[in-house]
Amino acid sequence: MMQMSGKKNSQTFRITGSMIPLLELAVPVFSFGGALLALFFSGMGSSVDVRYFAAGCVIGSFILAYLAWIRPQKDIVALTTPIYSFLFFVLPSDFAVNIILELLYAASLTILLVRMKLRFGAAPESGRGAGKALEEPLKTYCETVREQMADVSPEAAHYAAVGFARFAEGDYREAARVAEAAMAELEYRNPWPLLVTAFSIIREQGLLLEDSLDQPDQFIDFSAPDAGLLAKSLLPEGKYTTRFEMSLDNALLLLYAVAWNASAKDQPLLLTGQGFALKLFAP
Repeated sequence: MMQMSGKKNSQTFRITGSMIPLLELAVPVFSFGGALLALFFSGMGSSVDVRYFAAGCVIGSFILAYLAWIRPQKDIVALTTPIYSFLFFVLPSDFAVNIILELLYAASLTILLVRMKLRFGAAPESGRGAGKALEEPLKTYCETVREQMADVSPEAAHYAAVGFARFAEGDYREAARVAEAAMAELEYRNPWPLLVTAFSIIREQGLLLEDSLDQPDQFIDFSAPDAGLLAKSLLPEGKYTTRFEMSLDNALLLLYAVAWNASAKDQPLLLTGQGFALKLFAP
C-alpha cells in the first residue's frame, strides 16, 4: 500500500483503524438485531412485514465482507456472504422459516467473524494493506540466508512467492500445484536442494490439508545439515507431530525468504502476507 503523508491523512488512518472494533461489533448487532426485532413485532401482532428486518443480516454480511477485504489474507468465505444474503432474503419464504433462517444466518456471520479473526489475524490499523518494510524476526531471517540463495533464479523465486501467497490464502491445492510446477522447473536448473525440499513439503502438506487427511507415518522433512538455514530449530526425531508441523513452517518461511531476496517484483505481494509469515515464528 502506498503510504500517504500529511497530518490529515494520518488522522484519517487512525480514525479508520479505531472503527474496526465497532465494525466487528456491528456484525452480530445488525444480524441478530434484525432477527430479534422481527420476533418482537410478530409477537406484538404488528402489521409490519417482519421480513423487512432481514435487512439486518444483509447489512451484517456487507460489513463482514468489508472486514475480510481489508485484511492482507482474504477470507473467501466471508467475502461471499453478501451473495448468500441476497439468495436467502431477496425471495423470502414462509414467515416462520424466515425468522429461523435469520437467526441461523446471524449465528453463522458471528462464527465467521470469530473464525476470520483467529485464522487471518486482526485487520491492519489503517483498515487497508500492509507496510513497506519487513518486521522482526522475519527481516533478520531473510538477511541471514541471503548469501546462501544467491544462485536462485528469478523464476524459482517467483514460484516461491506465489506458492507462499496461495498457502497463506488457504488455497492449498493451488499452492501444491505451484510447488509441483516449481520442482519441474528447477529440475533443469541445477537447483538448490534446500529449496527443492521446501517445495516438496508444500506440495505434500498442501494436498493433505486440501483433502483433510491425517498426518502420514512418513513425511518429507528437512535434514540435520539444513538446520542452520531454517527459521525454526529442528526437533528430535521423537517429536513426531510437532516436527511434521514445524517442517511446514520452515518450508513456508524459506519460500518467503527466497522470494524476498531474489524476486523484487514480488515484494509487494509478500508484504501483504507478512502477518501470516510472522505468525509462523510462534513456538
